[in-house]
Amino acid sequence: MKWDDLKILLAVGRSGSFSQAARELGLDHSSVSRRMRDLERRLRVRLFERRSDGLRLTAAGDELYRTSSRMAEEADAAERRVSGRDTMLRGTIRFATVDATARNLMPSLQRFMSRYPEIELQLVMSQHLANLSRGEADVVLRATNHPPETYVGRLVAHHAFPVYAAPALLAQYAPDTPLDEYPWVCWGDGMTDRWMAQHMPAARVVCRANTALGMEEAVRAGLGVAHLACFGADADRDFVRIHPPDPALALGLWLLVHRDLRRSARVRVFLDFLAAELAEKRDLIEGRRARGHQSRDGR
Repeated sequence: MKWDDLKILLAVGRSGSFSQAARELGLDHSSVSRRMRDLERRLRVRLFERRSDGLRLTAAGDELYRTSSRMAEEADAAERRVSGRDTMLRGTIRFATVDATARNLMPSLQRFMSRYPEIELQLVMSQHLANLSRGEADVVLRATNHPPETYVGRLVAHHAFPVYAAPALLAQYAPDTPLDEYPWVCWGDGMTDRWMAQHMPAARVVCRANTALGMEEAVRAGLGVAHLACFGADADRDFVRIHPPDPALALGLWLLVHRDLRRSARVRVFLDFLAAELAEKRDLIEGRRARGHQSRDGR
């Protein structure tokens, strides 16, 4: 068996789709399908069942999947241990965060790259927490109150989430309009659903977005009001804060790394640099209005 074939098996097993696995691995659909058929032929066993809702691993396929997963974990662990001994300030750092945070950090990332020109940054922007054990990232900046216990890192701030609106939307309502009479944009992951049920049960939800940047753009377009992170919204004149942040919605902002990489010189210098940059922006992140415009709630 070839390791490349086992990597394809893992991708197909995770996604249940040749097409999704092909996109993940940068291959075409026909190559993935052909190589899995060849693997089944060489092993003389069926690895997948073709169903109307996708592919499912057979018993033999599941056994090979589990073995391949352990092999991949060992390979990734070996790579991290070797990379963790790196003492040179060169190479690649895979940095994962959400799209809106990455946008807000671009000036900081530019300063880092100017200071360390032999380090290449690879940005991984996703709402899902990158799996450091599988090598999906080297460093993660994530808003969460429950970071994984297998990661090590620093709590650099607490994201605050006031309610914001676009000026054009506010112009359609009287200044004393109750919050529940505005149309609302809510987070697709349900982050604010409990708050809405408790404080705004009668409010009309007109839109949900599954990314931070999507939330901002929906509010910018005047679709409705929403809880947005101060980090981006308070620095943007397209948003007016109409309600202060509720501490119950605050999320810790963590810089995280796998413990095997904390000795890597390039990772350590990136962590230190980014922690210092975020410390300077802490008032903005936590809603104390280090910059921006006067909000409707007077804060």
